[in-house]
Amino acid sequence: MDDSGWKNLRKVLKKTLKNMSQEDMDKYFPKDTRPTGWISIEGSLPHMMARDIMKGYTEYKVKYKDETTGIGCVTDHNTWYYSAKEDGVTHWWHEGDGEQGPKNK
Repeated sequence: MDDSGWKNLRKVLKKTLKNMSQEDMDKYFPKDTRPTGWISIEGSLPHMMARDIMKGYTEYKVKYKDETTGIGCVTDHNTWYYSAKEDGVTHWWHEGDGEQGPKNK
């Protein structure tokens, strides 16, 4: 797609989003209800964020069985779960509000 096609698509998306009701916004873009902080990988898995599509993965702060921390790279969360378990990961850090990643907490 050339530049004019992308510009047109952007215009259409902006108009569509501007005209969406709050009910539709909540339906299609639900708020993240997971708590902030360390979340067990048995309870909820991190997802790759759309903003990281060009990088190919999203980084998350993770905690291991021995309480040490590190960085986990998530592409497909279902696949990540098994490799994380194998590596001894027990928890991942959730910042909340869509801002997740390797924050120094």
